[in-house]
Amino acid sequence: MTGAGAQGGAPGSDRRVLVGVTGGIAIYKAVELVRGLAREGFAATVVTTAAARRFVTPLTFAAVSRGPVLDDESAWQSTGGWFEHIDAAREADVMVVAPATANTLAKMAAGIADNLLTAVYLAFRGPVIVAPTMNWAMYEHPATQENLRRLAGRGVEVLPTGRGELACGEEGLGRMAEPEAILAAVRRAFAVAAEGPLCGRRVVVTAGGTRERIDAVRYVGNRSSGKMGRALADEAYLRGAEVTLVATHAVEGAPYTTVPVESAEEMAAAVRESTAAADVLVMAAAVADFRPREAEPGKIERGQRETLGLELERTVDVLAAAARPGLLRVAFAAEAGPRIDRAREKKAAKGVDLLVFNDVLAEGVGIGADENEITILTGDREIHVSRRDKRACAAAVLDAVEEALP
Repeated sequence: MTGAGAQGGAPGSDRRVLVGVTGGIAIYKAVELVRGLAREGFAATVVTTAAARRFVTPLTFAAVSRGPVLDDESAWQSTGGWFEHIDAAREADVMVVAPATANTLAKMAAGIADNLLTAVYLAFRGPVIVAPTMNWAMYEHPATQENLRRLAGRGVEVLPTGRGELACGEEGLGRMAEPEAILAAVRRAFAVAAEGPLCGRRVVVTAGGTRERIDAVRYVGNRSSGKMGRALADEAYLRGAEVTLVATHAVEGAPYTTVPVESAEEMAAAVRESTAAADVLVMAAAVADFRPREAEPGKIERGQRETLGLELERTVDVLAAAARPGLLRVAFAAEAGPRIDRAREKKAAKGVDLLVFNDVLAEGVGIGADENEITILTGDREIHVSRRDKRACAAAVLDAVEEALP
């Protein structure tokens, strides 16, 4: 194979990524990751271990990356290859290890360099991202957890594993992060290098609609999809923030911390804990204003009554409860109609730094839609964002957050 100096991907690209690939069944995701890097214009150099080559041949990675693939044989035994680990490390901006097996993680944590991949890691001085994958018992073993903590303590970004069916047929944590999540981590690494205003800041985002229990199967809630909150969390992460997403919907493939909740009370507790040391709180969730005063412990049987009366009481004001000096708070006001006047009143009443208004009755931008149209109320102006996808709306909101940061 060709050497590290012959960069592939986008010709002339100055965004160079080393992809370390180890021997795990999740290696098929690494193929998609490398393909995605090339598609987005990154110059990818793949470094494989001997175990990885038993799963996928170097030719496959060369084909999808349009770039070099290095391994122990080609590097150590080829002419002039004795310094391949140094050359590869010097020429890259970001390093990813995916899949990262328990064995390779242990070597990285201990500083063992007995193959090209671990030698490159020791010589590399840029951002490092690892995507662990293994059986749940191996993942939860104290030795593995200690290795992950040690790597994180040295600045390595350890992506969370997913829960589900594993290759062995058992259920549990240990599934490798999806290629899109790893790609997001790579994009973020380049954003962090740019050192924007959100870089290193702690940002908490809430998403989805809360469910207030009536009985064991019924609840009072709303139709919020959580899409806007997820878009905000993704965008904050890409800007280099340390993100925590508190969500009422299942969150798949997020490369940041997620906290599942259901009720307004649970969300308030999660937000209170998450914002204790945070810089920004973005309350995109649709928190129920009322909940049943008393919930039935079992299931209400329809045949036993002709009517059902509920006595409702106010829920906790999550945004108000989180208020403290030094925390920049962003509220959302979803109004049934073009009631910008109501949004102005809410901003004044809540005392928030920013408020995002949207009309849920407007065609194509209501609850559950992929697009939105918003107006951002800051301290001294109102910024109208015309109809566009929610990721673009999230970018506009976080632009305003960055301007408001002290």
